Order: sequence, then C-alpha cells, then structure tokens
Amino acid sequence: MGVRDDERPDQSEGAIVTVSERLSKGELSRWLVALVLIPPVLLAVFMDSNLVVLGVVGLMGALCWWEFAVNLLGRERVGLLFLAILGWLATAMGALYFGPLGQALGLTLAFGLGGFYLMAILPEKEDRAVVNLISRYALGHLYLSFLLSFVFLIKQEYYGNRWLFFVILVTALTDTGSFYVGTRLKGPKLFPKVSPNKTISGLLGGCVTAVITGALSFSYLPPEFSRFSIMVLSLALALWGSIGDLFESALKRAMGLKDTSSLLLGHGGLWDRLDSILFNLPLVYFYVSFQMAP
Repeated sequence: MGVRDDERPDQSEGAIVTVSERLSKGELSRWLVALVLIPPVLLAVFMDSNLVVLGVVGLMGALCWWEFAVNLLGRERVGLLFLAILGWLATAMGALYFGPLGQALGLTLAFGLGGFYLMAILPEKEDRAVVNLISRYALGHLYLSFLLSFVFLIKQEYYGNRWLFFVILVTALTDTGSFYVGTRLKGPKLFPKVSPNKTISGLLGGCVTAVITGALSFSYLPPEFSRFSIMVLSLALALWGSIGDLFESALKRAMGLKDTSSLLLGHGGLWDRLDSILFNLPLVYFYVSFQMAP
C-alpha cells in the first residue's frame, strides 16, 4: 500500500528534532561536567587550609600536566612527566607559602629539573629533537605551572577568596553565554582556521554575559572598587579569556587534536576546561595588586 502525502514524515521537522535532540544531549553533559567540577572548585576557593587548597589545585595541575605530556611530550616520557609534576608542585608551594618570590623560585627549580633531564638524554637524541622536547617542557611550565599558580597568589590578596570566586564565575558564565548565543545565532566565524565552531556572535554574547555578571557581583567585592571598574574588568576577562581559549585551540590544531583527553564525559580534558581561566588568573591578580598598592 502507498503512503498518503499527509502521512509522510516531515523531513525538515525531523531534521530540526534531531538537531534539537543532539543539542539537548550536549547541554545535559555540559551541565553534568559542571556539577562534577563545582565541589572541588568551591573547596579550593573558600577553604583556608593550605593543605586542602594545595591538594585540590595540585591534583588539577597534575592532571593537566598528564594531558599535556601525553599529547606534547610523548607517552613514553614518564620520567619527564614526573619531573614536570615535581616542578609544578614546587611552583605551587612556592606561590602558596612565599608569594611571588616563591613562585619564581619554584619555576626556576622546574626549569632546572628539565635541564637535568636534558643532560641525561642528550646522547640519545639528535640535538634538534632534544631542543624540541625541552622547549615543549618549558612551554608547559610557563603555560600550566606558572599561570595556574596564580590561584595561590590571588587567595593571599585582600578579599582573596572572593576575587578567586569572581574570576572563576565570570569566566564560566562567559563561556556559557558564548556557547548558547553562538549556538542559536551562529553567523560569521571568529577564527575558523584555529577553532571552526567559535563565532563572532558567541564572543559578543560572552562579553555581554560577563558585563552583566560583573555588574551583579559588584556588592560582593571590596568597596574600594566601583561598579563600573568591575564591569570593565569583567569585559577584559571575557576578551582575554577568549584569547586563552584560542591559544589552546591553536596548540591542539597544530598537534592534530580535537580534545586533550576524554577525561570529562566526552567534553575533552581538564586542560580544555581551564584554557580561559589560566589566562584570566594573572589578569585579576595584577589588577587587584595594582589597585590596592599604597
């Protein structure tokens, strides 16, 4: 028997339903990942115990280093990964207990550990291969160890816990606003060669979300800062965080990677989730330090 025209499925509606279903699944897993990350993040933000903060942030940094090492150093370089994590912990502990000077000393130690590894493997590889490997190791410390250690420096500032919560909140909501606006409005791509899915509308949506978040967060932060200054800072975080996102995307693009790992339920790795916050942490630290300087 034939099928009457009024009984035929509407292919256009079916396509819309399919896209909608996929989007709903993507949104659901996105929020599930957020729920998994929120408890440790809140512990790191509001706990005053140095050991707890060091344990939470130290573990997050170690996981990021594992993802970095697997993709950029090589799975077989277990010894170099071990030295990299030691260097990260030295940088983190230096920043936590001794401030910027300790951070610098820890980072110097991290580079020194890489130097020892370089001397140990020098006969094994050609010069260019060794330089390439150690250059990636150094990049990892500047990008991961150095930037992530600003968590500890921010916590030592006036209203430090609140500033740390603020930068995480603005960065997370900017990413969420960018995702939803970009998904709905689409439009011209931002940098298609680096990140094919990012759009100008998404960037603008993220900026608007950041400014609104800053305006609403004003009363939560020190009274020395005006609402306007917090809104401007929030806008700067949206833009600078987007550069951090694109920087990581460019690294992955150069390595032929889509995600740094599959650690977070199909939403990539932890490093993928921290790409924007890594750039924003020092921005907030230097802004607050400059504003509160005598």
